[in-house]
Amino acid sequence: MEGSFDTRSLSDVLEVIHSQRWSGRLRLEEWVHLPDTAQAVQLPLELRIREGELAGGSILDWEGLEAISTFPLHLKQGRYAFTQGVEPSAPLMPFKPLLDEWARMNDQWARFRTLLDSPSRVLETPRPLQPYAIFVGGKSVRAAAKAWKVPLIIAAERAWRGLREGDLSKMRKYAWYGLRIRHPEADRESRRHSLVSRLDGTRNLGELIQSGVPIEEVRRYLIEEILAGRLNVLGKGWILRDLLWEAEGVAHPRP
Repeated sequence: MEGSFDTRSLSDVLEVIHSQRWSGRLRLEEWVHLPDTAQAVQLPLELRIREGELAGGSILDWEGLEAISTFPLHLKQGRYAFTQGVEPSAPLMPFKPLLDEWARMNDQWARFRTLLDSPSRVLETPRPLQPYAIFVGGKSVRAAAKAWKVPLIIAAERAWRGLREGDLSKMRKYAWYGLRIRHPEADRESRRHSLVSRLDGTRNLGELIQSGVPIEEVRRYLIEEILAGRLNVLGKGWILRDLLWEAEGVAHPRP
């Protein structure tokens, strides 16, 4: 079973699989348009299904309900393909409660992203007051979730409240700024890509951006390389998710 979300909703696809008690893999793609180009790229999500129940899922190497919940349940553009097969994992939770939780978390992410373009964004506070003391000096929301030992959605809500109430402010940097990439063609005399020529492993991406490389060029390069399978860094799933959220924020700025 395969098709386009132009003609069938994701909820309908999941309902069919659930009603038939099928097992296998459901591969989803949301089409995201990058700013200042006619190019559309795909955010992939693979769901593992056992007898009609959702047993797991991932955006590349980012696993679990936390990853699943960041994929739009009511997407407007994209494709799906279901392949039947054996799935040994137990269901995450019953079908209807899981869809309700997915929809609820989608709504929460939409609300938080009115102020926070992605959880990779680094925030700071000048005052070491709880619960925001960990942001003194700057910290991404993803890093804050680990420091607080809470789910990412909880950390995002705290960050959103801090931004709304003026206790936090956004820095011009992201968690992925720390990536240090050594491209095999960086030292070649023939340099077709200005960014590639600088990816010699001596500086991280944040340092390259500070040196004058446009952030949109870096973001677009990362998206293309991850989707093409040429950039195999740990955390590529959440990095891709956040990069595409950030690109959406540039294409459709919020007031």
